[in-house]
Amino acid sequence: MMVHHEPRLTDMLEDPVVRLVMERDGVYRDDVLKLMASVARKAAKPAVKAAAPKVSTAEPALAGHA
Repeated sequence: MMVHHEPRLTDMLEDPVVRLVMERDGVYRDDVLKLMASVARKAAKPAVKAAAPKVSTAEPALAGHA
């Protein structure tokens, strides 16, 4: 039975073709690693519940009345 594993990010960043594309685009390995670490930290934080929208209790103005 063959098991498929996704490559690790560090392995992908060492790939010669990936390195050439990153160099051409001005992307640096350390910047990618910092970005991914930041995303991982944010994803690990518990979600913040959104506040319920405020509903106005004021009566709507009647047309033609000031």
